[in-house]
Amino acid sequence: MDATTQCPRCDAPRSSLVRDGFYHRADDSKNIQRIKCKDCGKKFSNATFTTTYRQKRRRINETVRFCFASNMCPRDIAELVGVNIKTVAARLIWQAERSREKNQRKLQRYIEQHGPIETVQFDDLLTFEHTNCKPLTVPVAVVEDVRIPLGFRVASIPAFGRLAAVSRERYGKRKDESFKARHELFQELQEILPANVHFNIDGHKQYPALINKYFPEGSYSVHISDRGSVVGQGELKKTKFDPLFSINHSFANARAKINRLNRRTWCTTKLPERLADHIDIYMDVQCDRLERQRKYERA
Repeated sequence: MDATTQCPRCDAPRSSLVRDGFYHRADDSKNIQRIKCKDCGKKFSNATFTTTYRQKRRRINETVRFCFASNMCPRDIAELVGVNIKTVAARLIWQAERSREKNQRKLQRYIEQHGPIETVQFDDLLTFEHTNCKPLTVPVAVVEDVRIPLGFRVASIPAFGRLAAVSRERYGKRKDESFKARHELFQELQEILPANVHFNIDGHKQYPALINKYFPEGSYSVHISDRGSVVGQGELKKTKFDPLFSINHSFANARAKINRLNRRTWCTTKLPERLADHIDIYMDVQCDRLERQRKYERA
């Protein structure tokens, strides 16, 4: 009876559960064990307690997960796997929940295998929702050299530069949630990183204060950003050596793999929450890619 330990209706123990035949699930061509509770008479199955319970078209889950991290828009994914676009939108939210759990386990496994993380690179990725007049910032922390993501947040910020006046006129005053988002991220990093961790950051004025507050025993090095190159959509730099290559390469890769983050795209984010879901899925797939790359290099 696999991992089934109690009845979902009356919480009867495993000793009160008996096998009651099988049924064929046409969705993925599997025979599923049916179970009956002797105490209350309820019938259920091994599938009742799975994350795909009541899902249709389970076969598409892995394909949808990979496509979300391969620069495909929901409409193209729906056409590829043969479902309605609403199904793909629902799978985005469902898969993001699974990916968040997997990302935590992968990070914990990395720390157990390689020991405490000594050096971290931290920076903000800029994007927008719906229009350039509604910018968003995505503070991200990654492990230096291996580029494993440690965490991120998505926050709204006011428009700046030439679009500031246009934004205020069209959409009113926009809240700056970046300060709160960075503090939440650093609170999360406190539970992951050692107290003496070293940060490599750019010249942002808020970063040193955050590091001193949450990692008073830690240290940081400030590297002033250089002019971006054409490749990497401005994230990769023209200099021969970039001390922030890990975070800049991660941003360039994210812009190439997440269509919402492309510099020139009509696949814009309508809700910041969906952008966060999309990034969670991308981090999940990207960690798998990096792990396969390390295996090839060791072979």
